[in-house]
Amino acid sequence: MSWVSPDGSAEGLGEALDTRGPLLTALAAGVGTKRELRDELGVARSTVYKGLRELTTLGLVRETADGYALTASGRLAEQMHTTYRERLELLADAQSVLASLPADAGVPPAFLEDATVATADRHAPERPLTVFESLADEAKDIRSLSPAAVPRFMSDLHESVAAGAHRGIVVERPAAEALAAEYDGFDEALASGLAMYAIDEPLPFGLTVFDDEGAALTTYDDGGVSGLLHSTADGAVAWARGTYESYRERGERL
Repeated sequence: MSWVSPDGSAEGLGEALDTRGPLLTALAAGVGTKRELRDELGVARSTVYKGLRELTTLGLVRETADGYALTASGRLAEQMHTTYRERLELLADAQSVLASLPADAGVPPAFLEDATVATADRHAPERPLTVFESLADEAKDIRSLSPAAVPRFMSDLHESVAAGAHRGIVVERPAAEALAAEYDGFDEALASGLAMYAIDEPLPFGLTVFDDEGAALTTYDDGGVSGLLHSTADGAVAWARGTYESYRERGERL
């Protein structure tokens, strides 16, 4: 088969990265000769030769006295492709959390940067709650949107504000009424500084900002928190903070 010069357009470059990703990764790790690349990747010599020729033609790889190495463009391409693949993997892991959000939720791609996913299953039903509580225990300032009434959280919120921490929470009015009925220290918690806002509209998802350093999306079922997606990316935190403030301004402080 005759040699066909690779397509240097953005689309062609993307296809080459998908096809030759493992080769780029090996070169980025310092594997340089054809024999080393063949052994590292476990592929035929002809596959390595064809891949190197394609990547060299695209300007991503150059031949050296010791074998082959990435060019500046090649190194950037490898890093971008690796980041893209990692985000796709995280997106797949986060599907169970994101699937319950409305299509117009506006969650930014930044939520898939520096992110952690925790979901419940029959072997670890409280995994998301455990992660959430760990994040909350370390935070001085917490602001939340909570679609569900979770009475077990009220004593922790009460203790935190009594100790000088800031806790702000926006809840749907029926949830606020349920909390007031089920937690004996409800009025005392509000008097201690718990900033609770009742809102007369459905909250489409759970959202929490921790010390302006991290943000978490949460989903709920009848048993409590069923999934959590936490990110420390600046874009995720900024979006979460703005979303919280938007709902808080529409709520009534209790």
